[in-house]
Amino acid sequence: MLIEQEKSETQAGLMLTPDDLARLQWEQFEHDEKYHHEIARLTVQDRLKHMALHFAKYSGGLAAQPEETELRRLVTDIFVIALSSANILKIRLADRHNELLAEAPGDLRTAVAMSAGRMAAACEKMDHLEAFPFREKIDQAIFELMRTSISFAAERDWDMVEMVRARLQPVKEKNPFYGKL
Repeated sequence: MLIEQEKSETQAGLMLTPDDLARLQWEQFEHDEKYHHEIARLTVQDRLKHMALHFAKYSGGLAAQPEETELRRLVTDIFVIALSSANILKIRLADRHNELLAEAPGDLRTAVAMSAGRMAAACEKMDHLEAFPFREKIDQAIFELMRTSISFAAERDWDMVEMVRARLQPVKEKNPFYGKL
């Protein structure tokens, strides 16, 4: 039993360690500040709504039943935007490492659609100043999205750290100040 448990923990996220999470979260913060300053300067509420729109977009992309390359990009994007969202809420992901590596239940498309919908609902309730625990619900949705992307990648032996770096590099290179920032 112990061997099986160690094996499943190792496979989860392909060795995505607390240090990996902390480093990826810091790199995402720097990336957002340098390459997406127009979003980084929005209010917290507007940034969270922007992230909810990203998740809705990815949910639509998954519903189209994409081929492997596009599926890999979407899973990476879900993870990256979850990193960025955690930064907005100042959540230390490394402190919740074990929670993130728990196997995500259910189908990827359904899990993303449900979590994206929950985040959007919380943002909408925030606009109306409803008596609603929007912070907790947004936090929960972000964790579900991150856990789902990590679990899905691990099932396919995809290296999330490498996928994130490969995905963000072309974004950086499009910036006219790339190499100077």
